[in-house]
Amino acid sequence: MVKNEMTQLKHSIMLEDRNRMTLGGVKEVTDFSDTAVNLSTTRGKLTIQGRGLNISRLNTETGELFISGEVSLLRYSKEKRKGRMLEGLFK
Repeated sequence: MVKNEMTQLKHSIMLEDRNRMTLGGVKEVTDFSDTAVNLSTTRGKLTIQGRGLNISRLNTETGELFISGEVSLLRYSKEKRKGRMLEGLFK
C-alpha cells in the first residue's frame, strides 16, 4: 500500500465487553506485551493497556488489528515530528 493511501484510512476502534477490540487505520505495532500494546495509527500514537492482551490478527495492507484480553486503558499521544526542537532555536 502506498503511504498516501495509508494516511487516508479512517481510524476506528470497536471494543466489545472490554475483551475484544477491532481497530482500523493502524500503521504499525511499535511494541507489544501481554499488558500493553503501542501502535502508530493514522490519528497518532495509541497505547492500549490491560491484562492478557493478545494480537490475534494484524493486516498492514488494510490497517486492521484485532486484540483480545482485558482492556483497561486507551491513551493517545501526538507523534513527535523530527526537527521541531531546532526550529524554535533559529526563529
